[in-house]
Amino acid sequence: MHSIDLLPNEGIIAQFDGVGCESPDFKGFERGELTLTNMSLVFTYTQIKMFGKDIDHTFSWSLRDIKVVNGKPQLIIDKGDSHQCDILLRKGKIELRMASHADLSKLANGINKEITGSDEDIVGAPKTFISGIASALTGATKEMAEAFNMSGLTKPKSAKTVSKTCFGCGAALHGAEGTSVHCEYCGRNEQL
Repeated sequence: MHSIDLLPNEGIIAQFDGVGCESPDFKGFERGELTLTNMSLVFTYTQIKMFGKDIDHTFSWSLRDIKVVNGKPQLIIDKGDSHQCDILLRKGKIELRMASHADLSKLANGINKEITGSDEDIVGAPKTFISGIASALTGATKEMAEAFNMSGLTKPKSAKTVSKTCFGCGAALHGAEGTSVHCEYCGRNEQL
C-alpha cells in the first residue's frame, strides 16, 4: 500500500487494493488503491513508464463534498456482480469498481457512518439466486393472501370449546363450537 499524508486529526478507516476508479479529476479509468479516512477518500495509482521512473498519482476528495439528501449520502450501488459504486459529489461523481461485494459493503457503510454518524448498514449481504427466489415467493404469498382477503389465515383463531347434551341418549358431548361430534354411546351425530 502507498503511504498517504494524514492530517493530525485524521485516521484511516479502511484500505482497498485493486480498485478501479474513474473521475473527472483524471482522464480515463485507473486501477489502484483506495483509502477511506474519517475525513476523505484518497485514491492512489502508479503510472508505469516504459522509459524512466514510474509516477505515483494521488487524488483526494473530502467526505464533506459528497452530496447528502434527506440525511443519506448519495451512493449509487450496482445490484449486480460488478461491485460498482458511484459517489455523487457536489461537483461531479467518482465511479468505483471494487474487488468484492465485501469491499463494496465496507466502503459504502463506512462512508455512511462517517457522514451521518449512523451504524445502520446501507449495503448488506449480496443477493444470491436462492435468496432472490425466496424473496419472490414470500412476496407472492403475501400478495395472494391480500388478493383473496385471506390475511386472517396466517394466524388461526382458537376455537371456543363447548359442551352439549346428546339429543338421543343424554350423554355429555364436548368439542369445538361449530363442529360435528359423534356420540360414542348411541352413535348419533350432533352439531355443537
